[in-house]
Amino acid sequence: MLKQSTIINKLKELKEAALNLPIKDSRSHRFAKKYANRTSQLIKEGTKAVGEEAEETEQMAKSFFKMLEAKLDLSGRTEPPTEEEVKAAIEQLKDVGRFSIFATLVILPGGVVSLVGLELLARKFGINGFNLIPSSFRKKKASNLPAKPGS
Repeated sequence: MLKQSTIINKLKELKEAALNLPIKDSRSHRFAKKYANRTSQLIKEGTKAVGEEAEETEQMAKSFFKMLEAKLDLSGRTEPPTEEEVKAAIEQLKDVGRFSIFATLVILPGGVVSLVGLELLARKFGINGFNLIPSSFRKKKASNLPAKPGS
C-alpha cells in the first residue's frame, strides 16, 4: 500500500511541475489545446448520448413487457400461462430485435448476402439456433427444399 501512495504522490508532483512550466504560445501548443478542448467536448457529448440511449433502452424494455403481457393475456386470465405460451411469447420478442437488424441489413447494398453469410458462418462455428431473420420470413410453404442447408 505504501508503494502505491508513493507512486501517486510522485505523479502529483510531476503534474504540478508540468503545470508550472512556462508555456510558449506556439503553433503546436495551440493545436494541442484545440485538440484537448475538442476531445473534452466529444467525451461530454458521448456521455450524454449514453444516458439518452439508456433511457431509450428502458422505454424499449417497458414496451417489450407490455407486448409480452398482451401476448399472454395476463390481465384477462386466472390461470398462469403454459410453458408453450411463454416460449412463443419470448420467441416473438426475439423477433422484434431480429426485425430491426434484418430491416437495417436488407436496406444496405449486399445486405441479404450479409445475412446469409452471417448465418452460414455461425453454423460453421457450431452456433446452433443463430437467426437474424424474423420467423415470419423463415416460414416455408410445403416444398421439397430442406429446412437447413445440407439436410
